[in-house]
Amino acid sequence: MKEKRLHIGIFGLGTVGSGVVELLMQKKGKVGNLSFSLEKIVVKDKRKKRNISLPEGILSFNPRDILDNPKINTVIEVIGGYHPAKEFVMEALEKGKNVVTANKVLLATSGYEIFQKAAEKKCYLGVRASNIAAYRLIESLMNSPSKIEKLVGIFNGTCNFILTEMEKKEKNLSYLLKEAQEKGYAEPDPAEDINGKDTAHKLIVLLGLVFGYFPPLESIYVEGITDITFRDVIYAKELGYKIKLLAIAQAKDNTLEARVHPALIPKDRWLARLEGVENGLEIRDEIGLEIGMQAPGAGKYPTATAIIEDLICIAQGRSLFLTQKNPSLYLKPIEETKTKYYLKFYAIDKAGVLAKIANVLGEHEISIESVIQKGKEDKEDELVPIIMLTHLSCENNIQKALKEINNLPVIKKKPLLIRVEEGIF
Repeated sequence: MKEKRLHIGIFGLGTVGSGVVELLMQKKGKVGNLSFSLEKIVVKDKRKKRNISLPEGILSFNPRDILDNPKINTVIEVIGGYHPAKEFVMEALEKGKNVVTANKVLLATSGYEIFQKAAEKKCYLGVRASNIAAYRLIESLMNSPSKIEKLVGIFNGTCNFILTEMEKKEKNLSYLLKEAQEKGYAEPDPAEDINGKDTAHKLIVLLGLVFGYFPPLESIYVEGITDITFRDVIYAKELGYKIKLLAIAQAKDNTLEARVHPALIPKDRWLARLEGVENGLEIRDEIGLEIGMQAPGAGKYPTATAIIEDLICIAQGRSLFLTQKNPSLYLKPIEETKTKYYLKFYAIDKAGVLAKIANVLGEHEISIESVIQKGKEDKEDELVPIIMLTHLSCENNIQKALKEINNLPVIKKKPLLIRVEEGIF
C-alpha cells in the first residue's frame, strides 16, 4: 500500500493532547504505512510550563496557524467543550482537512451536523476517542448488516473507581472522590462525571453512530451516583449484586429506550466484574450475536491511543458514514420502563412498619422478591433501614408508590430507588 503522509495540527495540549504528542514523538514520524509530521500545536497560553519537550516554534496561541495552513491536512481537536471546538472542527472540515476528536460534548450536541459536513467535503471524521469503552468497535457498530438490539456499558472510570472502592474501604463519595482526584482519576471539577452527564454524552454519541440519531441530552433519563452510599453497595452485595453506573439502550422496531443511572447488576455478570477505572461495553444484535470490549476509562494514553488509531485509518483511506437518520424513531420515556428495583427506606423502629410499606407497594401492583431488615446504622440514630428487592415492576407505579410511602408518618427520610439491570453476558 502506498505510504500516505499526514501533516498534523493539534488544538489543545492538556492531558490527552500531551499523550497524543508523546506517542507521536515516540514513533519518530512513522506508524506502519503512515508517515506524519507534527506541524503546529495551538494552546491558550504558550508561556505555561509543560512536562514535555517540544521542537522550537511548534507552539502557537493563534488558531489561524492551523486553520489557514494549506500544508496541514489533518486536525486533532482535544480542547474539549463546545465553543470554540465546534468552530475549529467545522472550519477545518470546510477547508478539506480530516478531523480527529475526543470531544463527546461536541459530538453529542452537534454530531449529525459535523458528520454531514465531513461527508460533504469527503473528509475523515475520527471519533474513536470519544468513548474508550467502544473505540475498537466503532466501525463494526456503524457498518453492521444486523441491527443493534441492545447495548449496556460502563463509560466513566471515575464513577467505577468510586463504586469499587466503596465496597473495599466502606467509605462514602466525598472521601473517595478526593482519592480519585489525587490519583488522577477525576477532574478538578468532577460534576459531570458523578452526575451522569459524561456517561450520557458518550451514550448519545454511540446512539448517533448506530442509529443516525443523536437525541438531545434533556430527552434521555440521566441520574448519577451522588445518592449512593457504601452501605448500598454492601446491601446490594448481600442480595447478590454489584452497583455500577450504566448506560443502557434498547431498540425495537421504531422505539428506542436510552437511559443512564446506577443499577444493580448480578455479581457474576461481565460488567459487574469490571473494577477500578475500567470501562466496558456489551452489545447484542438482532440475530443474537454478542460482543464486548473492555478498556481503561481514565488516563491520557488510552484516549491518545484511540486518536492514533484514527490517524492510521486516515492513512489507509477508510471512511465512516452515519446510518440514515430515522425520523420516526420514538424515544421511550423512563416512566414506561419495566425492571426490578432496589428500594431503601429509613423508618422508625416499631412494629407494623414493614406491613405498611408492603401494603402501599401491593396497592400499586408491586410485589416483593426479598427483604433485608437491619439494625440502626448509627447508635444515636432512631431510624432503621429496610431494603427491598422487587419483582418486575413498572417505573410509573414505583414512583407513585414511593411518593405515597414517603408521606407515611413512620418514614423519616426520602426513599432511595436503584434499578436492576441483568446485562447481556
